[in-house]
Amino acid sequence: MGKSRVLVVDGVFLGAVVCAPGQAGWRIVAADERIRALDGCVTASVPEAERLARQSYLATRPHQAAA
Repeated sequence: MGKSRVLVVDGVFLGAVVCAPGQAGWRIVAADERIRALDGCVTASVPEAERLARQSYLATRPHQAAA
């Protein structure tokens, strides 16, 4: 059985990263539309996957207008 970690940004579950035996790197499994483009991507590490997920998630958030 492989290892896995959840991807959560700002308390929102976005998906997971999994590392199966014999697999090089960590594969992103998207569970949220905001990181759908990352689904299936392989990263070298969990922190790299978390960085990509955070970046993708934050890019889809609506920008707040200045008051």
